[in-house]
Amino acid sequence: MDPTHDNWKKVEENLNSFFGTVSERCQSILSLSYNYLPQYLRACFLYVGGFPEDMEIDVSKLIRLWISEQFVKARSNKRLEVVAEEYLQELIDRSLILADKQWVHGMMRSCKIHDLLRQLCLSETHTENVVHVMNGKVLKAIDGQCRVILLSNYEEKYDYFPRHSSGIVRTFISMGVAFPKEMCSIISEFKLIKVLDVLPVLYDFSSVIPELVHLRYVAARIEEGLSLAKLRNLQTIILQRYFSRPTTLKQPVDIWSMSEIRHVDIQFPLYISNPVEAEQPLCLLNNLQTLYPYNSPFVEEIIRRTPNLKKLKILDISEHSDWAVILDSLSILQDLETLHIQNIDPMIISEDISLPNLKELNLSNTCIPWEVVNLLANLPNLEKLYGHAAFDGTDWKVDEDVVFHKLKYLRLYTCRDLERWELAAGSDNFPMLENLILFELPKLEEIPESIGEVMTLKFIRIVNCGSGVKTSAKKIQEEQESLGNYELDVQIYP
Repeated sequence: MDPTHDNWKKVEENLNSFFGTVSERCQSILSLSYNYLPQYLRACFLYVGGFPEDMEIDVSKLIRLWISEQFVKARSNKRLEVVAEEYLQELIDRSLILADKQWVHGMMRSCKIHDLLRQLCLSETHTENVVHVMNGKVLKAIDGQCRVILLSNYEEKYDYFPRHSSGIVRTFISMGVAFPKEMCSIISEFKLIKVLDVLPVLYDFSSVIPELVHLRYVAARIEEGLSLAKLRNLQTIILQRYFSRPTTLKQPVDIWSMSEIRHVDIQFPLYISNPVEAEQPLCLLNNLQTLYPYNSPFVEEIIRRTPNLKKLKILDISEHSDWAVILDSLSILQDLETLHIQNIDPMIISEDISLPNLKELNLSNTCIPWEVVNLLANLPNLEKLYGHAAFDGTDWKVDEDVVFHKLKYLRLYTCRDLERWELAAGSDNFPMLENLILFELPKLEEIPESIGEVMTLKFIRIVNCGSGVKTSAKKIQEEQESLGNYELDVQIYP
């Protein structure tokens, strides 16, 4: 046979007809992995295939979606979020989902799915009817589908209205932003919908959401105040402002009848209403895990009725006279793992601060004196401390008895007055430190030399600091290399 390109092409075609294409053979092998999946993991896996190709999938969001879709079943006395994390880890252990980025404390931040596995998901979803993925051509594709994920922008004209099948849709997720007004009216026809995520869509959904009484998950932009009184099954609420016109009008949102609520992120001009004035003023939202009470004047009352929080963000631009009382109420949150506090000036920290499970503390514009910062060492499980214009003073002196036992990540951002940072001689103030980031500390003279003796240290980043800080960082790296440690990564930027 003449070894020309055409002849070799015929050979390839003959082999493909006998063995199948490489892609087909891969799909056949991967199908075996899917077929051996336990039933409770199948829907979760196929759901991941609905996300865009090469997308970093936010794990927290994915878990909230799985729970709202009722894919996650209770195990023993574990929280549903913990069970969902176990589901995800099982899929990773089976090499069906790829772990991507991690938080500093080791928890997974994002995940991905391989292109071939995503193709397997898309082919299986037609059989399992878990999720239907669309690119642009929407209206006819919605017809008869239970769960719909729209990947790209809307492309077709409004020439078809699937009223006869709108009751079938249980999930609608949009990844694009181009969205005609007519599509909003179609969503209002999805009377049995449980999951609605249209946050990327620049449109006002305030007139649509209150009528979708079966919602478990809603993420959308709104322009007007709205009542959620009928939405008693909600588990996740994410509402952001649609800025079509400026407003200073604040609107309360009542969440106190939602016994199933697990995640609340309600931004300005909305705020969470006073629980004391609710229909059930003594109610506790025991299932609530994450809460962002932006600009609510009732933070203390809210905290006292959400005792099982895992993550809390307190952000306020108004003046409160009772911040000491609010901060004292945090001691109720014995399960709290992540705390963000912004714009509390001055922030008062008690010597007997009691947040035994707190792992991450993010402070911004709090003006805490450096001697008070040392009290944070009393948080026994603190792993990450982030300060953005959070600390005040010229000297940070860390005495011998001040030990941040589990701190792995320390970031100091815009501490413009800090001049001297001193650690006690021969002490071990940061025994577990792995990452040190110093950003805009123009007056700081140097990094304490003993920081370089921390055996766990892996990374130092210096940005917009003085020459003394840069020199001391290089010196620490050189000393570590002289001891045979070439693993320490030091990055210095102007």
